[in-house]
Amino acid sequence: MKLSGLDSAFLALESREWPAHVVCLTIVDASDTGGRVDRDAFKRTLAARLPRLPLLGRKLVQGPWGLARPHWVEDPDFELENHLHRATLEAPGGRRELTAMAEEIYRHRLPRDRPLWDWWIVDGLENGRVAHLWKVHHACIDGRSGAAMQEIFFDADPNASAEAEGVPAFAPGEVVEPPQGWEAVRESALSLAGTPARVGRQLGRLGQGVVQAALTGRLGQALPLNVPRTRYNDPIGNRRSYGFCTVSLSDVKLVKNAFGVKVNDVVLAIVAGALREQLDGLGELPERELVATVPVDATRGGERAGGNMISGMLVGLATDVAEPAERLLCIHENSNAAKAVQSAMGGELLTGLAEAPPPAVLGLLGGLYRDARLASVLPALCNVTVSNVPGPRVPLYAHGQKVEAFHSMGIIADGFGLFIGGMSYHDQIDIGVLADKEALPDPFALADSIVEQLNLLLKAADEVAPAPVVHDVPADPEREPRPESVSAEAAEGIEMVSEAAEAGSTPPARAMPVPGEVGSGKGESVPEVAAAIKVPGPRRGQPARKSGAGAGKSGGKGASMSAAAKPAGKTAARREPAKSRTAGVEAGRA
Repeated sequence: MKLSGLDSAFLALESREWPAHVVCLTIVDASDTGGRVDRDAFKRTLAARLPRLPLLGRKLVQGPWGLARPHWVEDPDFELENHLHRATLEAPGGRRELTAMAEEIYRHRLPRDRPLWDWWIVDGLENGRVAHLWKVHHACIDGRSGAAMQEIFFDADPNASAEAEGVPAFAPGEVVEPPQGWEAVRESALSLAGTPARVGRQLGRLGQGVVQAALTGRLGQALPLNVPRTRYNDPIGNRRSYGFCTVSLSDVKLVKNAFGVKVNDVVLAIVAGALREQLDGLGELPERELVATVPVDATRGGERAGGNMISGMLVGLATDVAEPAERLLCIHENSNAAKAVQSAMGGELLTGLAEAPPPAVLGLLGGLYRDARLASVLPALCNVTVSNVPGPRVPLYAHGQKVEAFHSMGIIADGFGLFIGGMSYHDQIDIGVLADKEALPDPFALADSIVEQLNLLLKAADEVAPAPVVHDVPADPEREPRPESVSAEAAEGIEMVSEAAEAGSTPPARAMPVPGEVGSGKGESVPEVAAAIKVPGPRRGQPARKSGAGAGKSGGKGASMSAAAKPAGKTAARREPAKSRTAGVEAGRA
């Protein structure tokens, strides 16, 4: 099976400094076995599940001189033992020891002479936890297919059998033997000769897409040309910095409903607030808003055979807005503009552009970009990649032991030095923060700030959407109202209160900043406290640490706006603030 242009591009652009694999860090509660995993039993389970993922049993066959796209072929020498590894954390086995090992596992490229994945079982975590690190090349999967694969490796039933089902979860695609000998040379020659026509065709499609996007009237808002430079736009080395956090999905939905936005808007807003606070504390906050690249699923129905089916859009993060609530509404508008333009330009534009040049040409261009350190002088295209992928909606188990979290590690490169990826799981969103080691020495300070930014938005949601008025019940017991005699207004209020409760008014415990590890970025000395991998957080409504960026400055478009006031600036005409929490829930549905 021949790789797509985008899959080939991930392979061609890979280098020692730019490994193009992704990692899913899965934390499992194994306290019932003292934090131990039966490796042989897990190996048998993995072997039983792999037939449902045929791409993981295939290796690459490159075309002559890299002029034609590679092929996937069955690996006749496949040995599961070559892909399954074990490691033990140093004491005390906290989150910093875990991420240090994840950084080390991440930085080594996958061998090209066998299927492009590895699986690590890591024990020694505190509180009887174990971790599974699945490392797989981005040429094999994108975010959506990777999230779906978790439901193959792990079980919704704690008593499930390890036996594989007969039908593959991902269609293997048409089995086509790669060309051999002179036929391979001929294919490479034809690929090279057809490059000008392919490039011209894709440029024509790009021009048509730009014209269609311009007709939306939102092109300037969706494709900012004055992206500011930050520390994350510099060339990177081969050392990584990684941290993670977990937020309540119910809390995110509560904010979403209160302000009438989308879940992705809330995720972008809490990332934006954390970046604003961090850069402001370092004295590096640009006057212009930061811009995020947001991957978008380009699938249009049908089965997925693995690989990448993604596009992307640019979204302004409104980091020049001081008030968290107004920042969220600005991001919502920016996101709507980006979606309109992306739809007009076509979701297949990115994959089409990757089809045009041969892999060898992409590799040469990537090498030139790296070696000349062009990221230092070329204009920045974005400041951060923010991915939010829907994951399993029910609790999952590994041999009967509950999976607690799925944290992702994406890809960074010169000029694209910060990746923040979220994946929803049950009633939470697990977020991973990946950057160059020099650009982000303490990733947990940024990860913990993301959690804190959600607390600020929860507080703003409480002020914007107060609790509904309680109607008095008639005191005469002989005239108690039957259901049909309740007024329409009261009945509507009862129904909306119920829906608000279902939307997550009472959030579960969630991972929150650990005292001693939360850094403000301003150089304060904070006592060090042993960090837990997952600790209970404060309930919604408790005071949150005030945002340094939002509180310490009086400037910015939203500096004088109260969270309960009507949004100002470019969001003023968008909507009136909800008069009650129930009204906010209904506004979020519209």
